[in-house]
Amino acid sequence: MNKISVKAKSTLLLFTFISIILSFFIFKSYSVQFNLDLFILIILSSITESFVIVTPNSSGVTLTFGILLPVAILFGPSAGVLCSIICILLSVYVIDGKKKHVFNIEWYKTLGNLNGYVISSGISSLFFVYFNGGLKFTSQSILYMFIAALLYLVIDILIICYFIRLTTNYDLVEILKESYKDIIPNYLGIVTLSIIIVISYISVGIEMVVVLFFPYMLIRYSFKLVYDMKENYLSTIKALSSALDEKDSYTKGHSERVEKYALILADAIGISKVDLQQLQYAAIFHDIGKIGIDDQILNKPGKLSVDEFNQIKEHPSKGVHILGNVSFLTKATKIIEAHHEYYDGTGYPKGLTNEEILLESKIITVVDIFDAITTDRPYRKAMTNEEAIDIIKSESGKKLDPKLVGIFLELYEKGRFAL
Repeated sequence: MNKISVKAKSTLLLFTFISIILSFFIFKSYSVQFNLDLFILIILSSITESFVIVTPNSSGVTLTFGILLPVAILFGPSAGVLCSIICILLSVYVIDGKKKHVFNIEWYKTLGNLNGYVISSGISSLFFVYFNGGLKFTSQSILYMFIAALLYLVIDILIICYFIRLTTNYDLVEILKESYKDIIPNYLGIVTLSIIIVISYISVGIEMVVVLFFPYMLIRYSFKLVYDMKENYLSTIKALSSALDEKDSYTKGHSERVEKYALILADAIGISKVDLQQLQYAAIFHDIGKIGIDDQILNKPGKLSVDEFNQIKEHPSKGVHILGNVSFLTKATKIIEAHHEYYDGTGYPKGLTNEEILLESKIITVVDIFDAITTDRPYRKAMTNEEAIDIIKSESGKKLDPKLVGIFLELYEKGRFAL
């Protein structure tokens, strides 16, 4: 996306103006003593910046601040700001197998990262110099370093998350939760390690900093494991969903179609990207609880008995049981549990009514019924789209939310639900 909103551009320009003023003040007030040690630290920061970790909302997390902060504390605010700028310009990222650098990344992303690094590095280093009384190091310096590190971290994360919010539909709180909640302990570890880097440089020299760089990068690996774990969970559950399709040949491809239809309907409504992602997960896995249902019941060609239908009605709860321990699917699990609850309260498993049912669940209910009607089932052949639309209309205000039905019908008339 090369276009961003006017509000995003205005905010970006405001932060850029702040960065320029702050940089001008720092460079005027503090000189840079450029030497081999500083050069090595700049190279290390560029390497660290290049090892970006892509988060679930497609933003990036790096551990660069753990190098930038020691630079600012050891060599002064000017060196910290200079290193921040250079590491962004020199970094080469590999994302989805493609090399990204300052010349082919969207300009606003580069500028946003620069603003985050310059402002956080500048303010945190000024804090340290002011309260520490310069670049001298005493027993109290460790406390000021720790506070400066936390200050750097908070400012940088808030600025980056705010830019993500401006360029996407993600809510700021959701961005913080999705990208940083699980790795806060790791970040606190980097704060500690950045202080150790400062102490090691003062006590031993740049050689010790280079030695510490390798365990520092291992922390990056632990960060990546957190996000990889989510991907592995999803891959495993998708495999289960595929297994369900094979188990029930009549519903093969059903989950993919429900996912597609649900996202089309949700996009027309304008729900947030965070909720959209949870809806997508729920649509993919909405029938995963059927894995626990006997094949003979799922594929029975005739009418189900009361007992058999009661077993079918257990599949939303079984789905909750399967997905319940996956923390990042918490809302998706709630959506799945309620995808057979009906507007008039006649659904299952809890008999919820209109406002008690999640919007995302009601979306899945509409598209799930549409796809079920228009595909072959063990007990009947697929109906035509026109017949399905008549049934959807007849269930408006009964099983289905009439507002969603209205939007669905408008989209259908525009051909949005054609395979």
